[in-house]
Amino acid sequence: MPHHTPTADQNLPRAQERQIECKVYYEDTDCMSVVYHANYLKYLERGRSEYVENRLCSVAQYHDRGYLFMVHKVEIVFHAPARLGETLVVRTWIENTTRYRVVVKQIIIKKGEPRDYLVTATVTLVAVGLDGQLKEIPPEFHEL
Repeated sequence: MPHHTPTADQNLPRAQERQIECKVYYEDTDCMSVVYHANYLKYLERGRSEYVENRLCSVAQYHDRGYLFMVHKVEIVFHAPARLGETLVVRTWIENTTRYRVVVKQIIIKKGEPRDYLVTATVTLVAVGLDGQLKEIPPEFHEL
């Protein structure tokens, strides 16, 4: 599977981007010692949670305010596998927002190898209230 090599513009950190690191443990891998495809969703979730907490407040605080964030849509491309023992970097930023949606862009790379993407993803989130009904996205998200 070919690696995706970004252009110079794509490789530059975005001003509002946040990064976290995740180590690949045995539990994350399949019988070939590569990350099982569904486990990338966990890394992406961690990146989004840390992004929100770093830029705004914790997801738990949003829950206390009556906002529950749900994944509406995920588009993910697997460019190359991550392997047991590697450290991954999850890059996260908000691409855009609407009244009811937040579109998040994420990239997973191997630490120390920023030119090759392992995974690229676009995740669309919606907010619902404690009653499960759709809610408008909190206004501070539109400023990210």
